[in-house]
Amino acid sequence: MNRILISLLSGFFLLTGCTLDKEEEVRMLLSEWTEIGETFFFESSSSCTAAVFHTSEAPRITSLLDRARSVETGMKMLAGGKPVVFRVSGKSPNAVTEAIMSRNLPQGIGILNSGLAGVNCMNEVVKGVYYRAILNPESNLVFVPESHAMVVLDKQAMAMIYVRGDS
Repeated sequence: MNRILISLLSGFFLLTGCTLDKEEEVRMLLSEWTEIGETFFFESSSSCTAAVFHTSEAPRITSLLDRARSVETGMKMLAGGKPVVFRVSGKSPNAVTEAIMSRNLPQGIGILNSGLAGVNCMNEVVKGVYYRAILNPESNLVFVPESHAMVVLDKQAMAMIYVRGDS
């Protein structure tokens, strides 16, 4: 009986320890860039992470992040390995990703994969929030090359969305 209990407990700890991200670590990263509030949703598995945090009424991304006002500039900045916020006038995060893919398929697929893989950790409500955010030209896209994380700041929904897949 004790062996069965020990086996079950070790299996439980093994499963709970196999996540890509921890909520506290994601919160720390995002709070370096903007003021975030309560967690609306957080799910992380061994293959994906999806998180949605409330933001203030007028969320702003700090100047600590490099800003790209064109896709070409952003692609050059990403090559340097640092996080970049894309603020390309009139382009949604989805349109920015498509533009990157048309210029550099491997780099664009890396960003797209992060966004797609994160969907696997979302419930239906969060998928709706995420899809509206990535199609909104007022949303900002941040890509973190080191961890292959994609972050979308949706100012209208007052939400910061973090997605990542196992790279």
